[in-house]
Amino acid sequence: MTLSLPIQLIGSPPSPYTRKMISILRYRRIPYSLTWGDPGTELTKMGIAKPKIGFLPTFLLPDEAGALQAVCDSTPIIRRLEAEVQGCAALRT
Repeated sequence: MTLSLPIQLIGSPPSPYTRKMISILRYRRIPYSLTWGDPGTELTKMGIAKPKIGFLPTFLLPDEAGALQAVCDSTPIIRRLEAEVQGCAALRT
């Protein structure tokens, strides 16, 4: 599945993982749209199912069918970005 840009994410300013993922997106020059707030509240407003465990940040990425789903584990997200978005790599190969 191809990612649509800008990538949407929900985060919190004090979260080190939110800062980490914003740094990755900025380093790789990947356009993103950031909503500051509680992922549970924001996902409910959007009508998107909450992940089983809510971590920060929460990315909204398409699943195999193209529907947006909430994804929050940073390492698999970074690997997916490496595979699906061309540009400056953040991981060594």
